[in-house]
Amino acid sequence: MTDAFADRTLAEHRRVFERIWWQNPERQNGTSSSWWFFILFPEGEEGYGPKQLMFSIAACVGDESRVNDLPPHGMDANRTVVDGVDRFNATTVGWTGDDEVVHDHVVRQPAEAVLSRKDQRLEAWADREDGTRRGSEVAALSDRPIGLRAHVVGDDVEAEFEAWGDLDSKMTSPHHTLDIDTPLGGAEVVAWRRMEFEGEVDLPDGPETLSGSCYFQRVCFDMPLFPWKWVWAMFPDGTSFSVLIPFIGPQLFRRGYKFFSSNRLERLTIPLRQDGFWNWGSKDGHVEFDTVTVEPLLGTGEHPDFDVRVENEEGDYVRFVARTYGHARNWLDRPRLGGRLASHWSYNEFMFRMTGLAGHVGGTSIDAESMGTGFGTLEYSTGLGL
Repeated sequence: MTDAFADRTLAEHRRVFERIWWQNPERQNGTSSSWWFFILFPEGEEGYGPKQLMFSIAACVGDESRVNDLPPHGMDANRTVVDGVDRFNATTVGWTGDDEVVHDHVVRQPAEAVLSRKDQRLEAWADREDGTRRGSEVAALSDRPIGLRAHVVGDDVEAEFEAWGDLDSKMTSPHHTLDIDTPLGGAEVVAWRRMEFEGEVDLPDGPETLSGSCYFQRVCFDMPLFPWKWVWAMFPDGTSFSVLIPFIGPQLFRRGYKFFSSNRLERLTIPLRQDGFWNWGSKDGHVEFDTVTVEPLLGTGEHPDFDVRVENEEGDYVRFVARTYGHARNWLDRPRLGGRLASHWSYNEFMFRMTGLAGHVGGTSIDAESMGTGFGTLEYSTGLGL
């Protein structure tokens, strides 16, 4: 069991928060990409699910780069940043769904993005001839010490919401989770794992007022995009569970949305790293895991389910099956060698409900009866974004 994280001063929180408004243009190269994304878990009768929403502003370097087969709209790695204002091409994407229907690509809008360090704002709007606009923006909240507000408009969605944390732990405040900078490339991630959110959304099903739990990340990659598996799940009491497994395998060469013909082939991977944690929502402390597996279960329906297992040397363990009820996909294509070849990276997100939960965490036995229904998002990316 790890004790509660040490408190940080508000100034320390703000220093991390300020990283959201900068994407390290001095580090960027021909493989660089950046995302600012929200995953929203509205509170429902069963807990934080089954409805989920995702909105992201994504940018990638390359004159001919394509996101979701939209016209080429890449970012220039050699652009000039003036007075902390970074202008670059980006695309707003998003999906929403529950266990009845998934609305994929409710927004798919390229635009010139403006990222301002001083104003703590990222805007990516495209104006139409009729005076309307499509795209999104993310900005700092003015009425809280630290928080975010977002506005997204697509052909099939309009969402306006605010999100904030308690600033009392690495889980509930913005946290610098990764910062690697080498001559060969690097990566930097700012994660705000457990925020509260509330706002208004107008979806194909109609307008709603929603509130619940929110996950936010700002990710800057200055290296090729490789496959990974990532799980983020929430229980009704606010307890969260997460795992991350970057890996290599034959999935590096996959194009489009498909799977191998057998579980054995689909599981033919070599993890580059594996870790996970369980963070209690009703009491202090969390438990970390260093042995992690997330294995696809093919033939279970339209989309695979996933067998998730974690453990550590202290005897803590968690296992469950992620029963998927929805799928959304974004992808990146970059021409190489003068267009003779193209790299392809596919970003699959599966909405899931936990079944068969069993475990022992920090001296407490857990199961579905004690924890309630867990809902989550599982990312299974494939391909190689050179």
